Amino acid sequence: MQVIQRIPSFLLLPLFITWQCWVAADAHQFQVRSKNSLAFFTSAAQHNAPWWSTSRRHNKSQLGMSLIPIPINELQQIVPNASKLTPTGDQYVTYLGRTPRERFNSLFEGASVAFLGTMFAYFISFVIGQFLATILGIIFLFWPILSPEFKAYQRNWELVGGRDLIDVWVDDDEDGYWSGIPQNKRGLYGAYYTSVVDDICVVDDVRATAEEEYDLDEFSDYTKTSDELETMTGIPWKLRLRLLDDEGRGMQVHARMSEDYLDLEPGMSAIGVLLSTSKEFDQLAGMTDFLVLDEVDGSTITWVGDYPYLPKDEFLRIIERNGVVDELLAEQEEDDYLDDEDENYGDEVEEEEDLVPVSSKRLK
Repeated sequence: MQVIQRIPSFLLLPLFITWQCWVAADAHQFQVRSKNSLAFFTSAAQHNAPWWSTSRRHNKSQLGMSLIPIPINELQQIVPNASKLTPTGDQYVTYLGRTPRERFNSLFEGASVAFLGTMFAYFISFVIGQFLATILGIIFLFWPILSPEFKAYQRNWELVGGRDLIDVWVDDDEDGYWSGIPQNKRGLYGAYYTSVVDDICVVDDVRATAEEEYDLDEFSDYTKTSDELETMTGIPWKLRLRLLDDEGRGMQVHARMSEDYLDLEPGMSAIGVLLSTSKEFDQLAGMTDFLVLDEVDGSTITWVGDYPYLPKDEFLRIIERNGVVDELLAEQEEDDYLDDEDENYGDEVEEEEDLVPVSSKRLK
């Protein structure tokens, strides 16, 4: 209370207004992120073996091919970490706004903070001096430009939470540094999650039940700028994407609806990066956006996610170089071949049932 009494009364109002703007902006940011980026990850079975190997078909106790461990050198290139938090152009544009409505809201928020901040800097100049007040005023004056940069920087930091990225091939017995540290306290392990799009629908809220889902075909003329739900309620439509891998793991991802998602179809391949504090990935600690590929030629269809964690060009080069795309397409072709064999076998059985036994045609 003594500290508050020492502050001049003419400074209390600008301080309070600025603090309220920051609280409101952070609350809105958290609300949008929690609603639009909700996802859950379930595993059909527990895997006790340490990690995946190419001999998974012969050793069923090892983690399946759907989760491919990422070496530390690749993980540091594609995932934001302590040494790589500077936002990319796509990340900056995400907070600057992709639609006229989003850009207006971002500009209005930045202009409000800039006006109140410069007024606050003027009044506080009588207390802290002209030099520091001028620097503070310049920061507030350029806040509409700096705000998306700071928000994207914070979003990148939140993905890892200040934790280190750990190599999945670290041997506890050989490396004495990690031997005395619990596994869930060491940092984050990374793995490629390769899956197939199982179902696609649109919902108005991430908590919507299956009865409240809308078919994607009903939004064939959808655009972000003409989102009727956002116009009426301020909350846009959400895409609900269900992914399924060949090991029985299922993932449900929500993202803000976009016209870029209208070409999505069940059966397409999807690749993303999962982060966990455990080598077995029994608990999910982080998730990036997903790359959806054509199941035939592996061409890029779209990127699904509210925030572009992955650098698009760098990620594509890495997964093409390390063979993840080729392996995913090979598995897809194998699954399609097995499905065709099952259908052909069923047709043959039906034809055999329709045939009259040869013995019944013999003359008696």
